[in-house]
Amino acid sequence: MARRAARSNQAAFAAVRTDAVRSDDAPISLRRNTIAAQIHALLRREIIAGRRLPRAMLSEQELAGRFGVSRTPIREAMIKLSEEGLVEIFPQYGSFVAPIKLSEVFDSQFARESLECAAIEKAVTRIDDAQGRELKAMINRQRALLRVGDQDGFFRADENLHALILRIAGHASAWHIVENAKAQMDRVRYLAMTIPRKQSLVIAEHAAVVDSLLARDRKGAVEAMRVHLRGIFRTLEILTSDKNEYFTQEEDAAAPMAANGSQTPGKRRPRQYAQSRTK
Repeated sequence: MARRAARSNQAAFAAVRTDAVRSDDAPISLRRNTIAAQIHALLRREIIAGRRLPRAMLSEQELAGRFGVSRTPIREAMIKLSEEGLVEIFPQYGSFVAPIKLSEVFDSQFARESLECAAIEKAVTRIDDAQGRELKAMINRQRALLRVGDQDGFFRADENLHALILRIAGHASAWHIVENAKAQMDRVRYLAMTIPRKQSLVIAEHAAVVDSLLARDRKGAVEAMRVHLRGIFRTLEILTSDKNEYFTQEEDAAAPMAANGSQTPGKRRPRQYAQSRTK
């Protein structure tokens, strides 16, 4: 029995180590990564996509069994996730999925708005017909993904559209800066898919951005992008009301001004964690 369980665990981790591992939403290239980095990549995606809920315990013993490894690479992955604000580690108590930090969501939004509004202003003067057709095709793909209910595909298509606009602007590598800064925002974006008609609104906002871009309307394109990126404020108003237990806001975090000039709310609730220790 023990031998069979060991083989099962090793097989599970062997799947993680393939050249193009596929989690529930997208392939992850792991060929040159260390074992700890592979585990980090998978857990990071599970947390961001909401497959591991805020304040849920992450058992080193359970994860070591899942991947068929010792606890050492698990701990290394946890430390990296902690540095990214996705996991909270309490010595002698355990590791837990961190709640979504509103202050970091606001910072991510600020960074995205600054970079992407500047990028689309440049893209207006650089876009060609082929790129315009590619943007239109991406919006049509989002519509198709919405019809079939493919949320993970919809999220990736959203990412690809924004990355393409940066590429058109001549700043393709800037997308990596955006990606690295928005882990907490992405958690909100996945959670926002539970809001009725949210995805339809995103498509409409994308269409407004692309239409202004194709019309070479610099002012209109920048404003459409700004309105789209500030939509996260309204999303947070809804989610912090309906799913407040997912969030936390540091006492010194200042909520920014929403598009309508009002300050976005940030309710604070004491954190609650499972009362158990790692073994």
